[in-house]
Amino acid sequence: MKFFSLSALCLLVGVSIICANPQDKDGGAKITKNEAEHIALKQHPRARVTAAKLETVQKVKVWSIEITEGEQRQTVLVNAMSGRIVPPPADHR
Repeated sequence: MKFFSLSALCLLVGVSIICANPQDKDGGAKITKNEAEHIALKQHPRARVTAAKLETVQKVKVWSIEITEGEQRQTVLVNAMSGRIVPPPADHR
């Protein structure tokens, strides 16, 4: 009986580790939302993040970070795989 309980516990822990893959949570992104926000704020230290969402722009996954600095509002795009700031395409808001 102890062997069965221990085996079931090991199986449960193993499955939960496999299911806890951080890439699944953010849609395949290596960079988390929090990391992307910090990357955007490094470029704009006096700004504040007002929104963040994972998007696909020109077939590339990016974190779209909306920041406000005083009265000025802008969007910073952070590559969700590399963490680099990417320029917005011409048709992006």
